[in-house]
Amino acid sequence: MFVTKNLYQNDEAWKTTPLGKGSSETIGSWGCLLTSVTMMLNGIGYNETPLTVNDKFKNAGGFNGALFMPSVLPYVWPNCAYRDMQPCEAYPAPITQIDAAVAAGKPVILQVDWNKQQGIQTHFVLVKEKKGDDYSIYDPYKYSGDGPDKDVLLTTRYKFNGAKLESEISAVLWFDSYSTTPPEPPKIARVPVPAEKYIIYAGEDDLSLRAEPSIGGYLWKRMLLGTELICLEDKVKARTKIGVQGQWIQVQDPKGDQGYVAAWYVSTQKGKPASSSSTTVSAPAAGLAPVPGSAPRPGTSVPAPVPAGALALYPTEELSFRTQPVISPDTLIRRVRPTEQLISLEPAKTAIPKVGVQNQWLKVRDASKKEGYVAAWYVKYASGSTAMTAAASMPVAGGPVKVKAAAEGVALRNQPVVSDNSLIKRVSINYEFTITEPGGEAKIGANDKWIKVKDATSEGYVAAWFVSR
Repeated sequence: MFVTKNLYQNDEAWKTTPLGKGSSETIGSWGCLLTSVTMMLNGIGYNETPLTVNDKFKNAGGFNGALFMPSVLPYVWPNCAYRDMQPCEAYPAPITQIDAAVAAGKPVILQVDWNKQQGIQTHFVLVKEKKGDDYSIYDPYKYSGDGPDKDVLLTTRYKFNGAKLESEISAVLWFDSYSTTPPEPPKIARVPVPAEKYIIYAGEDDLSLRAEPSIGGYLWKRMLLGTELICLEDKVKARTKIGVQGQWIQVQDPKGDQGYVAAWYVSTQKGKPASSSSTTVSAPAAGLAPVPGSAPRPGTSVPAPVPAGALALYPTEELSFRTQPVISPDTLIRRVRPTEQLISLEPAKTAIPKVGVQNQWLKVRDASKKEGYVAAWYVKYASGSTAMTAAASMPVAGGPVKVKAAAEGVALRNQPVVSDNSLIKRVSINYEFTITEPGGEAKIGANDKWIKVKDATSEGYVAAWFVSR
């Protein structure tokens, strides 16, 4: 059972507070997902209210107007792992998978229909536990008579589509946490910033800032690609570490927080993916680690360049590499760690819709060039993936060329540089843009390229490797 305290979006303390950034909506009217997430965060060890989550998420760029983008959560609350949002309006909800997650005590947020009007009138609730053929829920909207001691069943309250779980649930948001309670942060003496500043940059999204130079070090935060870091070590010594597996560099981030980052995930150029050395080490270490405790194997080299037209992936946690897309002891080849790059052997147009989706499988090639299958709901895109097909690189005669975001939380920026100042907004997967530059379609999926685009309200740049046709 997932245990937390019920909070309500229509609480007098915050119901009139504007939701998100630049929105006229309020927490009371549209804050069901925000409030469900707040309850989820408190259940994994935080102490938040819808007000504090609203403010912190705005500062992190987690809203597109009033639209809450769950993919940004781990950058603000490192103990939270967001897996995916799985739509199931057009087919039965994956009850078996939800049951398994709930039985394991994992937080699951469900989208339901709160009104009998035609179509889905979106509302989000957090699952507490399974009760017979129903779910007991933490409902973020307080109805008359609701209270901490009242058990609310999903299909008793939300019953406009057959009153069955399979039909009442129209989407599932999958979450996890790395520990039941985030550990207490250590007390560490600050290091003076050198007079001659040597600046390096996060070369990947999700780069971890840790209290010690090891995977066991306390995780201060995760940082986005392009985050500017001041090196606190000798410049000459630090340069020899950049791109080297197993090496760590002591740094200070733009907010003044100090710690260590994995040297093979930093870059000397802003907005550029990490350029790793082929040097190998005999001791395990890790930095870009969605799951603490994961580390590259001793002696492994850095990922090979991504072939043109391929989609590069990383596991979101240690996962099984199998001979067939079937969960069985007979199909297991080995376990793949989160730091190992996988190359999809399927066309990008078929692979992209599967990434992060429950019950989907991808045929991939591992670092040793062996072929097999992995669960698509446990992989994510690698920064710099060249998800480009022949069709995507061909200009279209007549009319504007449109592209779609190939991942959750793709950034639209006012210049082709990754920084807090350049961010216009983040958009959800499959969000559509129109290319505004001549020949821009030829860049689709290319490493280190940017495309000038526009939507109904904004014009800017998107990373070419995170869009597709």
